Amino acid sequence: MSFFKYGMVVDGENYCPRPELARQFSQLVDSGLNVVVQGERRMGKTSFVYETVSAMHGIELVYVDLYCVKTIEEFCRRMITAVSALDRRTGFLRRTAKLIANLRPVLTIDRDTGTPQLTVDAKAANTVASVEDVMDMLSAHAEKRRLCIVFDEFQDVLELDVADVLLARLRAKIQFQNKTPHVFLGSVRNRMHEIFDSPKSPFYKSATSFTVGAISPEDFKRFLAARFKLARRAVSDAALDRILTIADGISGDVQELCETIWLATRNGDEVGEEEINAGLRLVFAREGKAFGPILARLTPIQSAVLKGLARTPGVRPYSGDFMSECGIRNVGTVTRALTRLTADDVIYEYAGTWRFANPFFREWLNAR
Repeated sequence: MSFFKYGMVVDGENYCPRPELARQFSQLVDSGLNVVVQGERRMGKTSFVYETVSAMHGIELVYVDLYCVKTIEEFCRRMITAVSALDRRTGFLRRTAKLIANLRPVLTIDRDTGTPQLTVDAKAANTVASVEDVMDMLSAHAEKRRLCIVFDEFQDVLELDVADVLLARLRAKIQFQNKTPHVFLGSVRNRMHEIFDSPKSPFYKSATSFTVGAISPEDFKRFLAARFKLARRAVSDAALDRILTIADGISGDVQELCETIWLATRNGDEVGEEEINAGLRLVFAREGKAFGPILARLTPIQSAVLKGLARTPGVRPYSGDFMSECGIRNVGTVTRALTRLTADDVIYEYAGTWRFANPFFREWLNAR
């Protein structure tokens, strides 16, 4: 077993609580408001929403994962699967089937698990009108039970050929489900802004913005120290500070580094700089093959700027000292390099500074 979970929805003892943030979010959901959850990659947005809504009394979670959804039919299937998870009893699924009769539903029994499953005809479910049928089905269930609909990776609907029409139909249905909160999560900053902040979008100003940032360092350190203790490792406060610094406080990256440190140590070990470096080397072994090709695609100037940012986190790239160190003579050259690196999702701007999308890439560059 691993004592540190990442890259998945975590709950229970594997989840680091955020009580104040959860209180604020619960109030929005309890008020029936629609919420768009923002935050950088791997900050634990999905786990936060999943854990918080699941813990709310009297509200049932309908979790719809839209990652890489390619067709309307697939969108409908994922919605139906999410609703079916509310209640696996045959009677509930039969009632659900009646509500989406136009999609030619079929109730079957899984041979391996013996549980009933609801499927729909691929052709019948591959029209935008079928989305309206599914949303009407949700409304019917919401009359008898209090639901919270969570759409994860919502920005992926933009990849559908009929994205504009789909968003318009969804918005038309959601605005009448005013007692059911809808939560929209996304991991691509500009694409979510395209949906919720563009005046041309049907979802413009349709949801309250809520930010999930880094976990409080003190709260995170207490949680991590407890996990290391459970794993029979001792860890100092200074070592935890170093771990959070390396991973930029990004929840998923912090947990990944802690996991590799655990793998690189034994029961009774004390985690210090040497053990942290050993964990980093394991991370490099996993991810390093992707870093080399990124570097190879860059021009010498772009590479120099990237390495300069890696050497001095928080540095001002337009300062004379930075440009001199990188061998650059004018601001325009730096701007073009930063634009390319941002477009390639290597770095991003955050509170006036430039950060690596993957902090382990920064450490990999510095270790070379």
